[in-house]
Amino acid sequence: MLNQFWHHPNQVWQKYRRSLTTTMSILAVSGVILSLRSIGALMPLELKEWDYLLRLQPKQATSDRITIVEISELDLQQRGEWPWQDQAFAQLIEIIDAADPAVIGIDKYLDIPVGSGRAELIAAQAKAGNVVNATLLSLDRAETVELPPDLAAVSSYGFVNVPKDAGEVVRRALLVADYESFAFTIAQDYLIQHDIKIIFDPDRVEFAIHGPAGKRVIPRLDPNYGGYHKIDANGYQVMLNYRGAPGSFRHVSAVDVLSGRLHPDLFRDRIVLIGITAISVNDFHPTPFSLGEHVMFGVEINAHIIDQILAAALDDRPFIQAAPDYAEAIWILVWTAAGAIAAALIPNTFKKLGVLVVLCLSLVAVVYLAFSQAWWLPFFPAILGLAIAHGLVITAEYTQSQADRQLLVSLFSRHVSSELVELIWQHRDQFLTEGRIVGQEVFVTVLFTDMRNFSTTAEVQPPHEVLWWLNEYLGTIATEVLAHGGMVDKYIGDSVMAVFGVPIPHRHASEWQQDADNAITAAISIGQKLQAMNQVWQAQGRPNIVTGIGVNSGKVIAGSIGSTARMEYSVVGDVVNIAARLENLNKQVDGGEYHILIGAETADLLTPQSFELDFVGDYALKGRCQETPVYRVLGHVEEATKQPEAEI
Repeated sequence: MLNQFWHHPNQVWQKYRRSLTTTMSILAVSGVILSLRSIGALMPLELKEWDYLLRLQPKQATSDRITIVEISELDLQQRGEWPWQDQAFAQLIEIIDAADPAVIGIDKYLDIPVGSGRAELIAAQAKAGNVVNATLLSLDRAETVELPPDLAAVSSYGFVNVPKDAGEVVRRALLVADYESFAFTIAQDYLIQHDIKIIFDPDRVEFAIHGPAGKRVIPRLDPNYGGYHKIDANGYQVMLNYRGAPGSFRHVSAVDVLSGRLHPDLFRDRIVLIGITAISVNDFHPTPFSLGEHVMFGVEINAHIIDQILAAALDDRPFIQAAPDYAEAIWILVWTAAGAIAAALIPNTFKKLGVLVVLCLSLVAVVYLAFSQAWWLPFFPAILGLAIAHGLVITAEYTQSQADRQLLVSLFSRHVSSELVELIWQHRDQFLTEGRIVGQEVFVTVLFTDMRNFSTTAEVQPPHEVLWWLNEYLGTIATEVLAHGGMVDKYIGDSVMAVFGVPIPHRHASEWQQDADNAITAAISIGQKLQAMNQVWQAQGRPNIVTGIGVNSGKVIAGSIGSTARMEYSVVGDVVNIAARLENLNKQVDGGEYHILIGAETADLLTPQSFELDFVGDYALKGRCQETPVYRVLGHVEEATKQPEAEI
């Protein structure tokens, strides 16, 4: 094929045009989309996709492993101060510890002593032995908050930094950087109590949960993970699979805890997080569940991170993963190809659009189901590829079809009726190749007309009147040919060549008979119209004209003739030559009232008892050795002669 394309590119293009157009559309569209994706142009859309998918997931049950002791706006108002003194936090720890919790996490910086009770705070944390304090790691900002030595000696700690995307949206969790995060430390402490460990593999640079159910790797983000592009993926980051919107965990009031109004079972064997939910303290962030002004407080974001790790270890809830880059590229290519191929194979425009809708809905369903199984697949790049490739192929086909239509119209519009042009267009694939009509053998009936003594007649009239008169004459002939389903092949001065049975090939004898009938009917109509026109011209002082008509039937070769600069559709063959000789024979032989002479082939085809024929004789036509039987056409058989005589 490559060798053929090198030597005959137009021929190969016409033969494989649809396949080549489809393939080029697939490669071009997928290439552009992958390029846009590689520079991050689609990242905002893909991150919105993540948000939508999270919100579309079925609502999950509230986790009973975590209780949040919140310091709300109402709590601040009831105590009438902020920040609370260390003594208040010491009391909270003592009350919670008495209920035997698994881990106590304080999502509040305690680096600077506040008021009285520092010693009590240290003592309470030491007695509990399971307290994790919050720190701030210096990442993109210079400031840092470290745990003071007095608390570090009696408790654990971890940073509460969270990575943020554009718009400060929190979609990721940073588990480990210079040291472990607040949430990761709490999750580890809880799992150890259940004989489950989180182990770091330095060779694979990965954390894995090892428990009774086996090993579960915590998937780590890289700079181009899923819909992300060149993000800061330092440390060990994972996608944050939120359990749901704000309120997914049990919240209790810190004031209620201090007043002793809560049952100890709310804390027993649980992770208890103490954190701020007061708007005035400003510890909140947008999340995928943030619609409008809805935000999530830092303590609850940490609860989701902890819960995600615990659910993976204890409930077999998988971490959400993205496919490798090459797999995502193949995924996008497949959907782009689906859109292009559907547009190429389906003929009807409305059906094309219907299939496009079905494909889009299928893509939505597949992406949603994959996400429910913890796989984040590219939706927007895929649907863009699908829709754009579909539209591009439709546009290319439409453009090419318009060019083909223009070509066919230019070849045939002057020669056939508008109805036949439309029929030709519907069957264009049968004979249109390389911008020309391919030659094919067809059975036709050819009609020739020629005016007698045109030169002598033209001499006695002014040139402009000759042109008007000739156009009226030729127009009358063409009108009758087209009205009876024929094609005006060409004008040769005052002569006309018409063909019946092209360009749509007729394969059956019944169609050949109809073509012959149509040709003779058209010839008789031409003779009648010219008789009427002679009367008008005679009244105008113009000379009468006599037109000879020759008709013959048989097989010819039909196709485009000429160069690319000037091309026309025509038929060639001996049948054409005989028709021309029969027309010329009218100068020697009486062709009847309408001067119509036909060959035996046409006479044999005509519907019996439809035309009055008279055998003239066998004649040696010019250029032929054998004699040709010739008939004259006298007209249609009168209707009266077709009816049986009445019984007497």
